[in-house]
Amino acid sequence: RKASHIRGALLRMALYTLLIPTPLIIVGALHPKTDHGFVYTVGKNFGLVGFTILAMQFVLSARLQWIERPFGLNMVFHFHKTMAIVATLLILLHPMLLASDGPQWNLIFGPDIGWHIWLGRIALLVLLMHVLFALFRRVIAINYQTWRFLHDIGALLLLSLAFIHSWNAGGDLDLMPMRVFWSTLMAAGISAFGWHRLLRPLLLRRNPYEVTAVEEEADGVWTITLSPPKGLHRFDFLPGQFHFLTFYRAKNLPVEEHHWTISSSPTAQGMLASTIKESGDFTVSIGKTKPGDKALVYGPFGRFSYAFHPDEQDLVFIAGGIGITPLMSMLRHLRDTADDRRVLLLYANRHEKDIAFRNELEAMESAGHPGVKVVHVLSQASDQWQGEKGPIDLPKIERLCGSDFPQRAFYLCMPPDAMDAIICSLRSAGVPAKSIHFERFNL
Repeated sequence: RKASHIRGALLRMALYTLLIPTPLIIVGALHPKTDHGFVYTVGKNFGLVGFTILAMQFVLSARLQWIERPFGLNMVFHFHKTMAIVATLLILLHPMLLASDGPQWNLIFGPDIGWHIWLGRIALLVLLMHVLFALFRRVIAINYQTWRFLHDIGALLLLSLAFIHSWNAGGDLDLMPMRVFWSTLMAAGISAFGWHRLLRPLLLRRNPYEVTAVEEEADGVWTITLSPPKGLHRFDFLPGQFHFLTFYRAKNLPVEEHHWTISSSPTAQGMLASTIKESGDFTVSIGKTKPGDKALVYGPFGRFSYAFHPDEQDLVFIAGGIGITPLMSMLRHLRDTADDRRVLLLYANRHEKDIAFRNELEAMESAGHPGVKVVHVLSQASDQWQGEKGPIDLPKIERLCGSDFPQRAFYLCMPPDAMDAIICSLRSAGVPAKSIHFERFNL
């Protein structure tokens, strides 16, 4: 499985790497001579590559499982954001380099230019607004769903303007192979967007899952159990993976898509469960979900699972708050499959009342299947608390794990700042990077 994963990752990276310079290869092969200077040619090539990356951004963001599978969706989205910066720089430099050759600054500032150049200017303005809006979304404090809608509209407008501009402005687009390639890029971007935002949701609505149970696990923490529609099988997943849910509930409750971990075990046939904490504008209403409500389910995603690392035997799970959910799925799977691996669970919360799955974890520990030791750590413990207190730091990990802890495999899911601090501490203590696995729910 590991070799297949590596081959799949290399194949996808090779396809992307070969695609990006394709317009330069076509132009270089069919139109090698030019009467333009070096700077102008570089500027023109920046525009060709920038548009290619821009079109592929729609494919990267479409949550296509074939693309995501070897990497995990977090890594794909991180790459998407990185390439957005690259495309922005190339597209911004494109007119500046063209104008500086000559110079021909009227391309940027002159009023007496062709309509397709005006479209290019508008595209640049849309690009700048698009980037600034994305960078300062949290500063503006705009609702995520509103931002997502505006982000989609802005990206579509930018792609369309850039396509029309380049189709009419560039002499390279007179080449038939370039027109075919350019049209294919545009069609791929639009098709990926249409599938992701329109067609797939419509297909999912034809076969919604049904809420069968709603249980409060801890203060403000709810487990929602779902069953697939009659006659259809639940999709397969690995312990620790996540999915996207869109709930359709009472008319006064919001309808939004969010990603949550699957907290149930894959061995629990005919059902799925996600454990969700009241922590935002949408999740504050999660406890109002009722049996019989419907939900659209799309998954699975992610590579945060011990199932991807079968050689690891001594595991250390470190969870903070609701970060217990992927680790709970793994523990349940270990229990249900009678796996003989040893697990130390360090579970951090603020207060004792915040501990989710406490009774089930105690039952697992008592039964010895899996061989798990549970250590609760409270940062704001009462005077009556007899367990571990304070943050989970390296001295605490070393004391609880023993001197051989650098040889163990660590699985972390908790708030980013605390997780980053622990990862740095583990690396400094000699734990190999390949033995540290973590999940960041920041898509």
